[in-house]
Amino acid sequence: MRPPRSVLVGALVFALVYVALDLNKLWALRYGADTGSFLQFLVNEAHGRGSFNHGEYRYHLQVHDSWTLLALVPLVALFPYAQTLLIVQVIAVAAAALPIAALARACGATVRAASAVGLAYLISPSAQGLAYGNFIENVFVPLFAAAGALAVRVRSLPFSLLCAQLLLGLKEDQALFLIWFGAACALWWDRRIGLWIVALAVVNGGAFVVAEWLHGAHSASPEYALYVRDPLPKLEFFVAVLAPFAFLPLRLGWRLLLGAPLAAELVFSAPWAYQITRIGTHWTASVVVATALAAAVAIARVPRAAPVVLCFAVLCALTINDTVLKPGRWPFIVDRAAYARAVALRTQTSYVHLPRPQEGVWAVAAANPNVALDLYHPGEAGYCPGFNTNARAFFASLGWGRWPDDTTLCGGVAVATTSGERRR
Repeated sequence: MRPPRSVLVGALVFALVYVALDLNKLWALRYGADTGSFLQFLVNEAHGRGSFNHGEYRYHLQVHDSWTLLALVPLVALFPYAQTLLIVQVIAVAAAALPIAALARACGATVRAASAVGLAYLISPSAQGLAYGNFIENVFVPLFAAAGALAVRVRSLPFSLLCAQLLLGLKEDQALFLIWFGAACALWWDRRIGLWIVALAVVNGGAFVVAEWLHGAHSASPEYALYVRDPLPKLEFFVAVLAPFAFLPLRLGWRLLLGAPLAAELVFSAPWAYQITRIGTHWTASVVVATALAAAVAIARVPRAAPVVLCFAVLCALTINDTVLKPGRWPFIVDRAAYARAVALRTQTSYVHLPRPQEGVWAVAAANPNVALDLYHPGEAGYCPGFNTNARAFFASLGWGRWPDDTTLCGGVAVATTSGERRR
């Protein structure tokens, strides 16, 4: 059941690469509001102020049932920086490859086949997107879910319940998922483990509902409909999630229906602030790890598919990847003066209110409880392009070559100017 050495090395390389890219993104002030909200929530908890943060303008534990994150409070108390959360995030996403590969071995896969699935998970646009996005609860879902699946496979009740409890402390929707999967486990695998997981999920879910009622709070969630909005993009999403594993999970046949609740949460959602099924976002973490686990089970039946899986994963990384590693994109260009001003806000003693387009500044300065961020307003101006595609500007920022004419800097991205002004 040991994960293959190649997966260990792959996870280490993944972690090193994305820690560097995440720090580049942070220094360029390109992280969103969620990273700042979680930083302020955990810093406030460390100082006895509860989970209130000025990104959500309420106590986060009334927004989502995320008490598992309280385990990070001592670490954030020692290192109250956004960098701390981003490093933890990348390590969590990378580490999930180990139990995924170990599950494949436990199901009878060869070392080569298990390696292919573990590496395909790391190479997939979904895992890269999770590692490169905002820090949020669901970055831990792949690790806890994969470890839990492995524990159930080897019929370890204590570790199965531990992983289930950690999942239940990430977000309230995990209670519904675990009731479903616990019932399936009780019916077709291990009655004792399955019923204990169901009971644990019911108790946790009920406690959250009661706590919300007592506080007059409501968890944050999108609206849902009984029909599918924008069916084609959602179909494309599921194709993009399956493709890095060479569509191997489809070999499980009717057993894929076990993933119906995970798919339904995305398929029947109403429009949100952004496309909820966009590949590589925190919304999709449960579907992503379920797909990887299904591939781990399936590849034990067709070990010869290992090279095909790796080829598909690499092809997807080069084409549908939504991070900086997609060909044609370059790391953000860091404005050191702008980052220094953001860092200075950490010690600001008077109240500071940042407009929403400055959420990158908020992500850096949110450790200071006196710094607040405006709420989101649709159509608000002041945002910059998503990625830097100007190689010449990137190398010029490092001192190699001349800065391109008629180009200026917008949030770490080189953009053309209309006035012909040069960056000085």
